[in-house]
Amino acid sequence: MADENWPEGTRTTSFQLAVEYELNAQPGKLSPLVGGSGTFSDKSVEITDRFGDIYLEDKTGRNEDTNHTDIDHSRRWIKKPKSADNGVLLDRDDVKATRVDIKSPIAVQAGKGARRYHDDMWIVGYFGNAWVGETGDTAVPFKAANIIPHGNTGFTKAKLLDAREMMNLNDVDIEAEMPIILLDPQSETELLQIDEYVNSDYQEGHPLVRGEIKPWLGFRFVRTNLTSARAYKRGSSLLVPEAGAVALPCFVPSGLYRGVWEEFFGSIDKLPGKKFSWQIYVEACSAVTRVHEDKCYQIIVKHS
Repeated sequence: MADENWPEGTRTTSFQLAVEYELNAQPGKLSPLVGGSGTFSDKSVEITDRFGDIYLEDKTGRNEDTNHTDIDHSRRWIKKPKSADNGVLLDRDDVKATRVDIKSPIAVQAGKGARRYHDDMWIVGYFGNAWVGETGDTAVPFKAANIIPHGNTGFTKAKLLDAREMMNLNDVDIEAEMPIILLDPQSETELLQIDEYVNSDYQEGHPLVRGEIKPWLGFRFVRTNLTSARAYKRGSSLLVPEAGAVALPCFVPSGLYRGVWEEFFGSIDKLPGKKFSWQIYVEACSAVTRVHEDKCYQIIVKHS
């Protein structure tokens, strides 16, 4: 039986703190990959004003009129998605105690669920619409010119060079901020089959000794099972533009922004309508959006 003498408020506080500890100790894999973040309560929030380039014009005479120009201006917004939650029921006969300590199994699982949700929302935001305008009601789809087609090939050096060239042509400062590419398992295998990548004559160290995925050609690689519906329930389908193909995000973090409405909320309660079973309740709400289109790309690969 559960420990009836332990106050429910203390129980919930302990659960909340234990999960927060878990999230701090092991943050998500994708959700931290942004250039900025904020905590909000409004449903729609203005996050940045972007202005076009300013060019200084030559003076042509003394005491002349000042050179004036109009520049492009866009206002970027982030919108609150629907919150996500789950309530796990534990029958009174199956529970000996509902104390929740650091690293307790229920806290670890709740933390894992919150991490999975926030990473999933990163993918949804990366591929979804961004929002601009005076009130943030104008949708901006992913820029088609920033998508590298698969060409019936998988992950290749040529595609890395294409991505690098596109970023340079779009004036992305890849020396100040290293671009990141998310790799699905097949793309990781194909990377490790590129001779220049694994050959120590081209690389510092020996990537194959420990199976390390080291930076190459100025790119940092992050391994994750992108098309797993278990890991990314909402976003996995967005990564499959056609049968057999996978869209790999390629970006610099400053091109993305993360908004948080609820990093984690948890409560442990007895439900009279469920024969006083214990409910382990978890809730979270976050979103990611693009704030600079030319800092976000897709490398489409087609695995054989």
